[in-house]
Amino acid sequence: MSSSNTIKKAKKLVDSGYVIKIEADLFQIKSSSDPEKSYFVTGDTCECFGFKNYYKFHHGNGQKANCSHLEAIRIFKQENSD
Repeated sequence: MSSSNTIKKAKKLVDSGYVIKIEADLFQIKSSSDPEKSYFVTGDTCECFGFKNYYKFHHGNGQKANCSHLEAIRIFKQENSD
């Protein structure tokens, strides 16, 4: 389960127009902290530091790695589904 902070950050990314759909399952998301930077995100992986180090920080806990960028895509898809 995602923390409310992650969800808040994700919502802000979507509301700021930082989520760009490239293909059906490929998105580019601008970094909220560094506008020069952006991350490529697919259905369930992200190249950001938080995602890559998720298991290191959370020791697995049987959870799937997550980050605000992945949450942003979920919100984006919900808001843009017909």
